[in-house]
Amino acid sequence: MPTVFFDVDDTLLCWDKRLRSHAREVVAETHAMGFDVYVWSGVGLRWEVVDVHGLRPYVIDCFRKPLSRYMERLAELGIPFVPDHVVDDDLEIVNVFGGTHVEAPLSPSVPDSSLLNVLDELRARFPHMNGKAT
Repeated sequence: MPTVFFDVDDTLLCWDKRLRSHAREVVAETHAMGFDVYVWSGVGLRWEVVDVHGLRPYVIDCFRKPLSRYMERLAELGIPFVPDHVVDDDLEIVNVFGGTHVEAPLSPSVPDSSLLNVLDELRARFPHMNGKAT
């Protein structure tokens, strides 16, 4: 199955550590579409975020994300394969692996539907993935 790696800070979480708008829905739908879902973060394994926000049923594993020399550091960080699609607020890592760039959320009071773009991009990039919608 194709793999999708979600970043944590400023991607799944807002600056105040609350789950970003549509994050649970997008992770769940990505899983339902048939993708293998992973979470990675430059600050280390983030199982606490996965567990606190009820994402465990959808996430296969967590990894430490490379912050430089992205491709070269995968093995060093224990990531056994190259991600097929990354979702991140850092455009540079998205450009290296391919995926969806989402701007960091501005504030909790500003409507934010950026993560919904992930589903559209996954459908366009992987048209053979026709899992059931949730």
